[in-house]
Amino acid sequence: MATIEQTASKDTARVRGIWRIHFWVAVFTAPALIVLACSGLIILYSQPLDTLLNRDLLVVDRQGSTVPLDEQIATARQHVGADYVLDAVTPPPGPERSTRVDFLPPDAAEYPAAEGNVTQVFVDPYTGRYLGQRSELSGLIGWANQVHRLFGNDGPQVRLPSLGHLIDPSAHPDATIPVGIGNLWMEITAVWILVLLASGIYLWWPRAAEAAKPLLTVRWRRGGRVRWRDVHALVGVVVAVILIGYVLSGLTWSRFWGENWRAVTSVVTPSLQIDAPSTPATMGDYDRLGRRIAWAAIDDPVYASTNNDLPQRLSFADVDRIAKGEHMLPGYAIIAPTDSPEDGGYGSYVVVNPWPQKVSEQRTLYLNQFTGATIATATADQEGALARLTSFGVAVHMGNQFGVLTRIVATVACVGVLLSVATGLAMWWKRRPPGGTGLPAATGRPEIPRTAVVLLTVLGAIYPAFGVSLLVVLALETAIGRLRPATSQRESE
Repeated sequence: MATIEQTASKDTARVRGIWRIHFWVAVFTAPALIVLACSGLIILYSQPLDTLLNRDLLVVDRQGSTVPLDEQIATARQHVGADYVLDAVTPPPGPERSTRVDFLPPDAAEYPAAEGNVTQVFVDPYTGRYLGQRSELSGLIGWANQVHRLFGNDGPQVRLPSLGHLIDPSAHPDATIPVGIGNLWMEITAVWILVLLASGIYLWWPRAAEAAKPLLTVRWRRGGRVRWRDVHALVGVVVAVILIGYVLSGLTWSRFWGENWRAVTSVVTPSLQIDAPSTPATMGDYDRLGRRIAWAAIDDPVYASTNNDLPQRLSFADVDRIAKGEHMLPGYAIIAPTDSPEDGGYGSYVVVNPWPQKVSEQRTLYLNQFTGATIATATADQEGALARLTSFGVAVHMGNQFGVLTRIVATVACVGVLLSVATGLAMWWKRRPPGGTGLPAATGRPEIPRTAVVLLTVLGAIYPAFGVSLLVVLALETAIGRLRPATSQRESE
């Protein structure tokens, strides 16, 4: 009997220890979860929202013939500063859509220091009329993209060690990576969200001591904290399964861990190399919030064009015809060539399929800027296994890989996160004693299962930034634990 009571007491101590971890991690991560869920919903439905909110820029009346594409670009150029650089052109993705011409302002920061804030100019393809312009970071969707990544590398930065430099210094010459403090904070928080989800699953998991606790039902008639607890547990465990995948795939976009993961994938499962001369530029140089480059293609080189003493480059209209003949997806962007004869010769026209995209839709076309000949065609099939797996996770994260089904799942996850935060807050409010805070207090050294210790150790090793934050938390916990007995002793005297 004593052994049974000791076991039950130990189990109770473990549950209380995990619950305390779950509570405080929830307090820390709840603001980020709310921001990610709300901004994620906006990004998930950014295309219909953009059409609704910016119809005057995006939608035109369908007419007969269109104005030549290069004339449309000339019109767009008249409405930006003379020192603005033509970045890319997106021909109309449909018969009732406008042409979009992207320009980089002279003070635009370059990747990887930050993502340039492109000025998007819109032109009616039928009349050639200027419709207006905007910054890609403006408006509701631009705001959502900014806060979802906590402003990426924009703003204050720190430089952190580059694993890629240690693995392959020639491919990654910089020994450090410039990382935005906000983005680093989001990366650390994302891993703590994994801890929150794991601790929540542990608390939900059936145990003999809690045989009466329902697992997949809600005791609606009980009311009060019991009802909120059941809703919180049911929604939480369903969302946790989905959210783990979203957190892991989202971390591949973080500036510090994501860049290091990219270096690992390129070594462990290298991509097929295309035998063609290239320029110093990479596809990452063209990565924009309004025109994402596929995750696996960021480090791909921009291939060079041979001049052959031809007098001038092809027009955008010529490239547009080639892209249509190559069956690029409507909404593709034509990126203007960048020439640097002293470094790598002449660049190529680059045509990329619209974003977001399925893995099967990942395609980049490199065209000789003088002849229009295809220099290379890059697809996901040429990427290494880990890079393809990461691209798959990104496509699911964006709600695109399996069409409507993926979008429904993503919507459920975002709404579930908000509901979990709300029910958690309601549980805390209901359990507060009169005149008290209801915050969990430490009662000696907590009983933490070995599995939890192993999980935290593994996460700390895989995600070093999180590992450092974990050590800080443990140091604070130890310091508070040492101060508590001394404080208690003084109070007793």
